[in-house]
Amino acid sequence: MKKYLIFLVLILSHFSIHAEGVKLSCIPNEPACVNCAEHQTLFPIEEFSTNSDSLDIEADQSELLEGKYLLNGNVEVNSKKLYLAADDVEVSTVNKSLLATGDVRFQDESYLITGDLLTATRDENDNLIATATNANYQDFGAGLGGANGYTESISKTATSVLLTNSTYSLCPVNENDWLIEADQIELNLAKNRGVADNALIKFYGVPIFYMPKYSWVLSGRGSGFLTPNYSSYLEPDAADYSSSLRVPFYFNLAPDRDLLVALTAMSSRGFIYEGKYRQLIAPKISPDHEDSLWSIEAKYLPEDKITNLKRWLVNFSQEMDISEKIHFSAQYSRVSDSEYFKEIARTNTDTKTLKSHINLSYTDEENNLSAALLTEDEQVINAGVPVYTRALEGSISKTLNADTKMPVQVSLVSTNFAHDTKSKTAGVRTHTDLGISRQLNIEYPIITPRASVAITNYSLKNNPNINRTILGSGLDIDFTINLPTSMFGYEASHRITPLISYNYRAKKVQGNIPIFDTEDKYADIITFADLTSGERYTGLDRITNANDITLSLESSYRSIDATEDDKDLLNMRIAQSFYTDDEVVSDTASTNYETRKSYSDIAASIDVALGKYVISSSAQFNPDTSKIVKKENSLTYTSNSRKFITLSVSDEGTKETDKLYGAYPLTDSIHLFGALDKTTSTGITNSETTGIAYESCCWAFRVAHFKTNNGGNGYNYSTGFELVLTGLGSTASPLKRKIEGNIPGYTAKLR
Repeated sequence: MKKYLIFLVLILSHFSIHAEGVKLSCIPNEPACVNCAEHQTLFPIEEFSTNSDSLDIEADQSELLEGKYLLNGNVEVNSKKLYLAADDVEVSTVNKSLLATGDVRFQDESYLITGDLLTATRDENDNLIATATNANYQDFGAGLGGANGYTESISKTATSVLLTNSTYSLCPVNENDWLIEADQIELNLAKNRGVADNALIKFYGVPIFYMPKYSWVLSGRGSGFLTPNYSSYLEPDAADYSSSLRVPFYFNLAPDRDLLVALTAMSSRGFIYEGKYRQLIAPKISPDHEDSLWSIEAKYLPEDKITNLKRWLVNFSQEMDISEKIHFSAQYSRVSDSEYFKEIARTNTDTKTLKSHINLSYTDEENNLSAALLTEDEQVINAGVPVYTRALEGSISKTLNADTKMPVQVSLVSTNFAHDTKSKTAGVRTHTDLGISRQLNIEYPIITPRASVAITNYSLKNNPNINRTILGSGLDIDFTINLPTSMFGYEASHRITPLISYNYRAKKVQGNIPIFDTEDKYADIITFADLTSGERYTGLDRITNANDITLSLESSYRSIDATEDDKDLLNMRIAQSFYTDDEVVSDTASTNYETRKSYSDIAASIDVALGKYVISSSAQFNPDTSKIVKKENSLTYTSNSRKFITLSVSDEGTKETDKLYGAYPLTDSIHLFGALDKTTSTGITNSETTGIAYESCCWAFRVAHFKTNNGGNGYNYSTGFELVLTGLGSTASPLKRKIEGNIPGYTAKLR
């Protein structure tokens, strides 16, 4: 069975079309190749004459005979639209025709032709018709990577090219690793279509596919088969590998819309039918929003051979700018059962829930006003557990006096929380926050006192309502200074920020309040940002009491030529908080407080970004034991998406995790890629990816092997590969998404 599937992959990968990764665009055509320095032209491109009224002619000898110019020896004819060179050229002044023989080189605005004989005439509409025999041709007007080949006869007009007993390839000239041989090929430039009669596709001289009539798109996207994807995998408790073959067909409906259908044959499960429609519905108005696109995807397995169940997936998404300030976003994702991704899709096995939402947002930056309406739902999948969702949430935020030294921030958010488990407490949480700050008229240091009041109401089902009001205040003393300096050979600005922050927040009993969306930021490693934020918890169900002082110091060196996206050359941070209360609000259900030390652990980090190298190190230091209790370290070297390596080591005290991923080029065309995610404290490999790829301007091949932890039930294995012929195939497939998901920084599009 496997041998037949592999054979089908090799066959169908050539009965394909060029879809540029099925990227939607309002510009239908894009360059055919972007990394083709090895491409050459049949002969050096000549500049056309600037004389629009006559021909520029050069020759060793010439004579005029009965209305004909006879040119001999190193003849060159140049006009504003064509160039012709040959040993001998005959120009008729009667019918405006040309006859060239011997070492002919012809060039118009899009094609190059070489051969032994060429004629050029004009039709009744004064359009040029060029015909050559035993000729080589090249479509250099399409850019590097334009079609080329050999033909017994070529006839070219402004809108079409007709080739007889010809070859056709998008490989570099004289390096045709693959080509099409056909009795006749018509390249319709107006319709952007090529049609071949009795087409035989050869790969390295070996015939691999024949069709009586074959059609493909000349440039841009077109309808047809995309590259099939083959993979092997191991079912739980199975001794032998199963196989999967996915054959997609792409419909290019318009530049701004398309349809993808696919049939997947899983030897252990059955046939899966798939369809995905996408459409650009409006241009994106705001640069802060997503593209205005909507898509719907569905997959259906009528009967699973193992479970005898119907298995399906539905995924709908829409992003749309209603106006410059109003954006609409919708997402609906559902599968037939919680094991769908593990057993059928064999991807996203670490995902715990599928999220669906409808969100309408309004943002007025000029008036510092924002508002939003949100409703969401989640489906538990894999090993996930039910969580609270926002059945409906409304929020509004406004900053008054934003351009003064005393801004006032007002916000209101009301959320109706729901839960699939009926015994769970649910209800509406309404939270109002009022904050005011004022920068004192002191040049140095910058002193900013602040005050706030937070009012929260819980309207709960089957439980008494709860009201909570917490007052807060604080003071920031900022000693920032900026100094010109140099670092690692770069001119830089050195910013030193010693900061003293005092935070006060009233102590309030909160153990009776349910926990809808609150998590402890100190649960893993305590970071510089955690300590300087002044709030221990995410969400609003717990607000920590405070009568604390936080001391922090940040020292950063930034290149004076750095852009907004560039990292600091060197950044060092350290912070510690000191508490006057040995109790802190707890996020444990039905518990008001938990004890703590009079000071926090010290959070420190250092980040270095030098050229292609980025080094990051974060640590949580316990002053009592004088030991680092938690740490995260990473080293990244990035030259390009085909040459990089990242090593990440995380020690959370009770759990150690190592991650390694990268890619390395063996040659200009061949590179290796891989990733390893392993919990070293237990010796369990969470996931492993290995692969090799060959890429050139002519064709590309990739094979990847995946190993994933099956939740304590052993490991899942799968192998996939792709073969792409430039111009006849596409790399849009689940394999691409799976590789990029496992190897951050790697671009899995075969070029």
